[in-house]
Amino acid sequence: MVSPEHSQFHTSPMAKSLVRGKAASVFSEGVLFVGGALVAFLLVWGIWSMASPASTPSPNFERVVSDPLSTSVSDEIDSSDCAVDGQGVNLRHDPPDPTFYDNPKTSYKIGTPVKNWDEKRREWLKLHPSFAAGAGERILMLTGSQPTPCKNPIGDHFLLRFFKNKVDYCRIHGYDIFYNNVLLQPKMFTFWAKLPVVRAAMMAHPEAEWIWWVDSDAAFTDMDFKLP
Repeated sequence: MVSPEHSQFHTSPMAKSLVRGKAASVFSEGVLFVGGALVAFLLVWGIWSMASPASTPSPNFERVVSDPLSTSVSDEIDSSDCAVDGQGVNLRHDPPDPTFYDNPKTSYKIGTPVKNWDEKRREWLKLHPSFAAGAGERILMLTGSQPTPCKNPIGDHFLLRFFKNKVDYCRIHGYDIFYNNVLLQPKMFTFWAKLPVVRAAMMAHPEAEWIWWVDSDAAFTDMDFKLP
């Protein structure tokens, strides 16, 4: 028969190990609870931040409307803002004085030659003084592609990416851009189709000093590049 002192001597280490195991289990559960609570808090805070943006005015953007139901579009947009673009050009000013556009012989087709174009542009700019400022450096970029989809779908994806690249470049430098996918002259296709587009753009934009054609499969790798 084992004495009580001897039995207590053998059970004490096992009791201590059980206590240590319970303590470690409680500690790990506490860490998991705190971590889960922190993740849940961050998740709720992130969703609340996206759902409730601040309505403070920004120096680079328009005033944010906090209650869209109480404000109409006409209250936020002034009619005069649509008449003037970002370059200070008045798009609604059209004087009654005759210009080369009133000449019935004026044609956008490439088969009709243009005579005294510089003089016609000069007279047009005098009647539209808002376009005269910076006219010597104004650039219109032209680009385009065929009207049909590409044989490979990846080609349409690249055309979209390259066009976005050109739009960003023109936005940075303040250039206008026009994308054409219409065959203006049926007898002039493939690379010859560029010439009718350049001619039509020149006639439609006398305010532009330079017409810059950039192929649809070309991309700007240096967005700071400028024409010399």
